[in-house]
Amino acid sequence: MNNESSLSALRVPLERLQRLEPIRTWQVEVSAAQLEDLEAPLQIGDVLIPSDRLVAINLVLDKVSEGVAVSGKVAVNWIADCARCLRQIDGQAAAEIEELFEQNPREGESYLLGDEFLDLTVMVREAILLELPVGVVRCLNVQECSEAAPSYGEKKNESSEEVSESDLRDPRWAALDELVFEEE
Repeated sequence: MNNESSLSALRVPLERLQRLEPIRTWQVEVSAAQLEDLEAPLQIGDVLIPSDRLVAINLVLDKVSEGVAVSGKVAVNWIADCARCLRQIDGQAAAEIEELFEQNPREGESYLLGDEFLDLTVMVREAILLELPVGVVRCLNVQECSEAAPSYGEKKNESSEEVSESDLRDPRWAALDELVFEEE
């Protein structure tokens, strides 16, 4: 791991690649907070990367005629609530990187190569967001999850044949009962 401050851990000095024996590897761990954008958090749906999580970055940098080729792996742990039992679950997003940084980047194909530094922030952010699960997230242990899942609509009292309307309601939606619509 580099001994650089965490603020500059995502900025690689290009002079590293211009030495007689270039230092091509870049291995750091940075806080996910450094990748956050005010307009868009590190979140896809209900899957979130908390600010205090560490992002492991292990890259190889190669100077090529077009600019700098970057390859390697980026990994971070995420959290989400199980769609079935509502327990918090953890997972890992790991992205394989093969990108190009050049002076005149093509949108969606390459990243901007600075004059003195290679800023990895946007590339790392995009890579981990693309690896987050999309849609329903469930526990890996189905049996444990099924046992912990709330059962709505089941009879609360075995002696009663009727099921009340309140037994059929999911308490997670209770706030919607407070809505009052004006009639026209």
